[in-house]
Amino acid sequence: MFESINDPWWIDSQDAPQVRLSDLLPEARFVACDEIVVSRCQSDPERCGPGDVFFAQPTGPADGHELVARAIARGAAGIVAERIVPTSGIPLCLVPDAAWAFARTAHALAGDPAGGMKLIAITGTSGKTTTAWLTAAVLAEAGLRVGVLSDLGCLDADATAPEAADLERPEVLARWLRRLAAGGCTHAVLEVSSRMLAGHVLAGIECDTVVVTNLAKAHLECHGTTEAYHAIKARIIDSLAPNGCLVANADDERVRRLIPRHPGPSMTAGLKQDADLTATPVERGLFGQTVLLRAGGHVAPLSLATPVASFARDALFAAAVGLRYRVPLERITRGLEAAGTVAGRMERIDRGQEMAVFLDRPTSGHALATTLASLRRLAPGRLVMLAEEGIAASLGEGCRFTIRAARWCDETIVVPGGVVDDQPGDEAAAAYARLDSLLSSLGEGDCVLVLGDALRRQGDPGDPGDPAAEAAPRLSLAALVDGWLQLAHPPAWDRRAA
Repeated sequence: MFESINDPWWIDSQDAPQVRLSDLLPEARFVACDEIVVSRCQSDPERCGPGDVFFAQPTGPADGHELVARAIARGAAGIVAERIVPTSGIPLCLVPDAAWAFARTAHALAGDPAGGMKLIAITGTSGKTTTAWLTAAVLAEAGLRVGVLSDLGCLDADATAPEAADLERPEVLARWLRRLAAGGCTHAVLEVSSRMLAGHVLAGIECDTVVVTNLAKAHLECHGTTEAYHAIKARIIDSLAPNGCLVANADDERVRRLIPRHPGPSMTAGLKQDADLTATPVERGLFGQTVLLRAGGHVAPLSLATPVASFARDALFAAAVGLRYRVPLERITRGLEAAGTVAGRMERIDRGQEMAVFLDRPTSGHALATTLASLRRLAPGRLVMLAEEGIAASLGEGCRFTIRAARWCDETIVVPGGVVDDQPGDEAAAAYARLDSLLSSLGEGDCVLVLGDALRRQGDPGDPGDPAAEAAPRLSLAALVDGWLQLAHPPAWDRRAA
């Protein structure tokens, strides 16, 4: 069992399964014992309890090998490490990679639930979240029971609202996979980040389908170099079953290079290069786009509410997964159109205003640049960007964010966090005044891109009357812009009443 998770579907400690490390980790060497039998495992010494096995990983805030004594003091009954460490007589197991061993053990203790489902893993520099949710929409339209595990949250086949989860922790991912399997999911769609791959969260799992959306320069603060980042992303191929299918972006040369590494079947999808699945633009504007989806000699029209080219590309990847599972093309297009937009990913904010307003939460400078380039081509008028201060900082140190914004945007405002406080500081007050003046000056043909967290919907924690409202965080930039639009553009019946 894993500590500090209170999911009602999980097992009680007295019923916890056990795994033998000699069976699970063939390369393991044992010191002061012949075997270690694990029923609970931890990678954080502070989570250790009596009987747990602690896995000392050299990565993270501190080298786990230096924290072995703390784990033992909290009751650890066994240690797994990459080198000899003092254990005061506690059994020690040596492995080549403790992170891989921990993830493999976590999945084994959960019963290896991924083996009972078709696991669709989606990775890439940008487009992972959108592709994941569009893929789930396509498969659900075909009547399949689908679960989704992504940055936006986790959802089983019967749930209506995603639940937040730290999927970078292998034990959390294992539990969610077990929950999906227990709920009767036949397919699971998993968004896989480079951090997850670096932590070997897929250790021992065979994916039935892998989608690689693109490979660009990103997350160097975690991986050091672009080459190292691409190498970590390429690990996803090792998790693909021998007869699994690789869905690759035909427009990205780096992704195409991965195809020969997989001996099994593959499919390509792209907007520019020849591919198994392509889309021809028919009409594209700030308020949507229509494309002709082409696959295997068949053609189907597809209307998408989100206008940027990257959304059409992500829809192609989702369509390719649908074809992989023999979903008819007409059902694929129906599922994509029914999905509409993906929350917080180029999500339209529409309060009846003339200008187009989108909310986005890019996770890399590459993703932001792709979106801005597409909006610049679509907007006949002004393109302005409003960014939460923290998000702007995460997308470019120093002046990099400003330089990137200036390339495409007519104006950019970085909004400090205290802009909607009851008593905002001078900087926050000035930022709001500038924002108010800018929004008031925009009209038909103009476009606003808001970089911020997703809007809270009715019934979400933080709504008036909700017990969680007292603990809700300060108003987000998206909520501020949404509120401004509501006040500036009241419904027609409100105007008649006035």
